[in-house]
Amino acid sequence: MERTDRSEKDDAQRAKLIFISLAVLVAILLIVTFVYASKARTERNMAQQELEAVKQDNAKLEQLLKDQNQEMDALKKKVQQLEAKAKEKPAPKKKAPAKSTKKSSKSTKSR
Repeated sequence: MERTDRSEKDDAQRAKLIFISLAVLVAILLIVTFVYASKARTERNMAQQELEAVKQDNAKLEQLLKDQNQEMDALKKKVQQLEAKAKEKPAPKKKAPAKSTKKSSKSTKSR
């Protein structure tokens, strides 16, 4: 009977040991999971902050582009107006100065 009592006690102790080992393993896995989840959450938050910064930069760049396009359109209109004015006014004809033969003959005589 002692052998059966001992074997039952040994079996009970083994079962307790197995149960405790599994409980410790589950606890370790939970801790590791929480650590990785925390790191992932931190990385996610950093990525969200970076995304917000990029969105703000994008909005600023879009506004800058709109402003430059407006300036470009204004300059194009100005160029068109100036070209229209230039076409309306005929360019004055330049008269070629008449060459004086006296001056050239005097300069050759003095040499």
